[in-house]
Amino acid sequence: MESITLSSKGQLVIPKGVCNDAHLTAGAPLQVLYLDGEIRLRPLPDLSLSSLDAVAGCLFKPVRKPLTEAQTQTAIQAKLKTLDAQ
Repeated sequence: MESITLSSKGQLVIPKGVCNDAHLTAGAPLQVLYLDGEIRLRPLPDLSLSSLDAVAGCLFKPVRKPLTEAQTQTAIQAKLKTLDAQ
């Protein structure tokens, strides 16, 4: 276990070995929790925007049959009606 010191500005330097083990890079978002007398840092998931090319086809299922245009419009209208009813 390594020791670190809080700076006068309230900053901490996370040791390189810990950063490597946790796969942290500069600017990585962290959640700070104070629980039962402990300060815990937890990496937050990377929520950066994906490009369309990176996610294109991710919902494709070979066994799924495509809907007709009429079926698509009916499904959209039904969903909108349920949202309006709420």
